[in-house]
Amino acid sequence: MRMQPCPHCGAHNSVKRTKCYQCQQSLRAEPTEAERRAPASRWEAIETIGAPRSQPHSANRITPSTLDQTAPAQIPRRYLPTPRRALGHVRTMGVFFRELHALTRAGITIAPACRELERRGAPRTPAMARDMALAAEAGQPVSSAMEAHASLLYPWHLGVIRAAEVGAFLPEAFEQIARAYETEWETRSALRLRLFFYLALGLPAVLLAAPLLLTISQPIPRDGWTPDLIIATIIRFLKTVSLPIAAGLLVSLLVWQILQSTARFQAVQQHVVTRLPVVGGVARAAALGRYLATLGLMLRGGLPIAQAAEEAAMAAGNAAVSPKLLALVPALRQGEPLSNLLAGTRIFSADTLHMAATGEVSGALPDMLARAAGYYQHENELKRRMLVRLAQVLFGVVWLAVMGGMFLLGVRLYFGFPFRTYQWMMEGFE
Repeated sequence: MRMQPCPHCGAHNSVKRTKCYQCQQSLRAEPTEAERRAPASRWEAIETIGAPRSQPHSANRITPSTLDQTAPAQIPRRYLPTPRRALGHVRTMGVFFRELHALTRAGITIAPACRELERRGAPRTPAMARDMALAAEAGQPVSSAMEAHASLLYPWHLGVIRAAEVGAFLPEAFEQIARAYETEWETRSALRLRLFFYLALGLPAVLLAAPLLLTISQPIPRDGWTPDLIIATIIRFLKTVSLPIAAGLLVSLLVWQILQSTARFQAVQQHVVTRLPVVGGVARAAALGRYLATLGLMLRGGLPIAQAAEEAAMAAGNAAVSPKLLALVPALRQGEPLSNLLAGTRIFSADTLHMAATGEVSGALPDMLARAAGYYQHENELKRRMLVRLAQVLFGVVWLAVMGGMFLLGVRLYFGFPFRTYQWMMEGFE
């Protein structure tokens, strides 16, 4: 492989690169004053190039230069996740982005595709589709229209869409968001179905069987059991035991739903989840896969690496991972190599770091990041399936433990009842 030395720092780079991977400065020598004044082409020699002609909506068109100028380079950004959405909303948004991907992949432009989805869209999506169509027709980025409907989306969706607008990969971005929604819906629906099955069948059985077992375990009254006394005792245990348990579970469920609707609780939950053995691996793999895929798309579109890394960190979509990735932006602006900074976070695998270093030297950093993102996405899929199966087994074990314990308690009380009856009869004779 042919290499060229950097005239500024002396680092060796591939001849395909135009900027040094070490100091991020141009590898080409500065042109002389005569070269600056010389026409760049024979057309410039014929016609003097003046002010650029005004193109319709050119000021609103998204480009790497405009992104780099309008982005808040000096103000550190913070990541705060949005509340978890309802399962029906996840299904609706998954269908919306899947249809949008199919239409744009077929060659239909954004505006007609959004108009079609506006005409036959589900509730809450036609308004966003209409604004996206208006933005596309006016020459504006669709991400600006999606920001007005941020309550329907996750924060990392906007980062992916911005990356796709820079690199002209909008169909791939729509497909990535649709696949994420479909994966979330599949995982949550599978876990919710198992949980509903055990709660709908097991919880009523436990709440009804507990008063009966408690009644049998009570000492036999001096005058013996009568039907009215048995019914009164069962009702008393229903009110004092079963009803408080059911009310406590219901209140816990409502409190959980309220907490899930707050961004602060989502951030705390993501911090806790990333530290768990199996679930943490799934969350980290998903976040790192989104980060590397978005970073690769933005670099392929020509965005500066510091601005691309900032947008990709927001697109990671994890409150425990995004702050660590956002902390790399100031060092990238100072010219630090990306591979060294990624190694300092201690959240990337060794293979990813090697691929990033090779991409920096060879000039193929976007392709290497995309390949590493594919590995993380595959790892996330495997661990997610294992997590779903592990949760199903855990639900079954808990169900068997509760029902088995109640069965053994019932058997013990059943066989102990004759002895207590005999003791009661002997006390009556005395």
